Amino acid sequence: MAGGKSQKEDNEKAMSIQCAICKQAFMCTQNEQDLMNHVTSKHSGKTFEECFAAYVRYVAVPSLATVFKGRALALSALGSDAKKGYPKDCGAVEFSSKEEAIEHIIEEVSYINDADAVTYQE
Repeated sequence: MAGGKSQKEDNEKAMSIQCAICKQAFMCTQNEQDLMNHVTSKHSGKTFEECFAAYVRYVAVPSLATVFKGRALALSALGSDAKKGYPKDCGAVEFSSKEEAIEHIIEEVSYINDADAVTYQE
């Protein structure tokens, strides 16, 4: 098998999400709901953030002047789901920190001058 690619190596590279509590690895294509199922079934009493801090996303939606903690909450609030994605007209953008998401809304919405004017939902 000289020169051939190893499927096992490719699969190991794709296991890029890891639970901070038990160190279980997940495929990079895993969705937030599947990871949440891991938290509730394996680590009752722990939060999603404790298990997957690097995976938490803050979704800035300038058209609503709102930042949502997590994709699932944002998609639900926007009347969508993971397969459909964010509605194109809402301008949703994902960030790794709440502060970045709030700053984005302040920059995008002309009548918002400070963080107090941005709604935050978790």
